[in-house]
Parts: sequence; C-alpha cells; structure tokens
Amino acid sequence: MDESTNHLPRLLCLHGGGTSAMIFKIQTRRLQWALRSTFKFVFADGPFPSGAGPGVLPAFAGCEPYYSWLKPGSQTPEQDQRRVRHVLRKVMKDDGGEFVGLLGFSQGARLTAGLLADQEERNAAEGMPDWKFGVMLCGSFPPLSLSLARTPSTKPSQGIDEHGETREPGDDEIIHVPSVLVRGTLDPHCEKGRRLVKYFDPETAIVMAFKMGHHLPGAAGDTTSDKGDNQKIVDAILKVYADHLPFGELKAPKATAIEDMNGQLTV
Repeated sequence: MDESTNHLPRLLCLHGGGTSAMIFKIQTRRLQWALRSTFKFVFADGPFPSGAGPGVLPAFAGCEPYYSWLKPGSQTPEQDQRRVRHVLRKVMKDDGGEFVGLLGFSQGARLTAGLLADQEERNAAEGMPDWKFGVMLCGSFPPLSLSLARTPSTKPSQGIDEHGETREPGDDEIIHVPSVLVRGTLDPHCEKGRRLVKYFDPETAIVMAFKMGHHLPGAAGDTTSDKGDNQKIVDAILKVYADHLPFGELKAPKATAIEDMNGQLTV
C-alpha cells in the first residue's frame, strides 16, 4: 500500500468492457497525476472474462486477461449482479479507506450511473458507501444497476420500455448526485452518451464534450482533442467534490467548456 496516499479519500475506478484495471490505470494516468494530492485511485477488475473491447487492440495487445462488468446473453442476471457487488465490496474492503466517488469509462461509466441511481432510489447494495459524486467518461446507455429490483426478470430494463423501445427517464429516475459526464463528439457511441445525460439533474451535473473518439483526451493516436481538455475534466471533478465539503475545505476551480443539456458548450 502506498503510504503517501493512504490518508486520501478514494475514487473507485471502473474500467470499460473488454479491458482491465491495469489498462484503465494506464488510460487515466494524466488524471491521476493531476489529482494525486486529492484522491487515491483504486481500480477494480470486472468479474467476467472477456475478449478485447473496442479500441483495446493493438495498443494493449498482450495485456490479457480482459474483463467485463456484463455477461452477454446471460440467463442469470441476479447471480451476475451479486458477482459484481462481491467484487466491488472486496476491493473496497481490502483497501480499507473512505470511498467518496466513482470514476468509470464506457461500460464502467454505465455501472457508475447505475450505482448512483441505486443510491437515489434507496436500493444501494449492502456494503456500498454513500457516494458523494460520480465521473462518467465516454459513457453509454442505459445505467447498469446492481439493484435486484431492476433485473430484467422483474421489470423492463432501465431506459427500455416493454416493447424494447428507448424511453425517456421518469422524474423518479433522475439522478441528483453531483456528477461529471464527458463524451467525445467523434465517439461512435456518442448518441448513447447523450441518452445517459438525460438521467442526470442539470442542476447538479457537469456535462462536457470534446472533439475526440471513444477515449480520453491525449490518448495514443489522439490528434483532435485540445491539450487543455484533461485539465477541464480535473477542474470539473474538483468542483463536484468540493460541493459536498464544508466551506473553504477545498477550493473549487471554475469548470470550463461545459455542455448544457441542449448540447451547447458554454464557459
């Protein structure tokens, strides 16, 4: 255990589908460096072995095994949810620190949204902390809940009606936990990212869009995002975290290049 960060509040970091904790640690190295004096980043591996996810190859060839938070085609959704809950609880228990936020990429962002939604509905799984904020990077749709009340066997999947069509979230499904949602305008899953945004209260969510694909700013081969985009994400994370702290405990910088609910960028 790194004693230099042991006193810091924790971010539980959830990788994308078909990657791993190790890969996500590499992908977020710029965020980790910028926030090294504020948070300790704790990474978890999904419970289900998987093939390589989108964009993983060739950059991370040879970095097997790859994991997922979902088990495609599974006929045992409740058992799958229990396995995910067990993995998350074990990672947090083994670390032993205070977990305050979630940081998820792609499928991990869906899980982040689902955990926040479960908390809003008072369906949080036993052993989960009181999340103060969530950060969703290149998230998809719909939120991936761990609540047994949301299993496909008991009700339509969140965001999908009984006919399998996309529906708007109801008022009781809106997530008010302070959150940061980042998407790439060149991401092939960009529209699903827009749908995910609709589940968040615009008064408590910072929504940001950058000219990039399904990756973080500055990723290998990225030629479209701006050099300052990572700092904008950092500023937004610090802002949502500071919102729950006593006045003056953490000075929150102004977040910039924020996208409103209509997709327009403002400062």
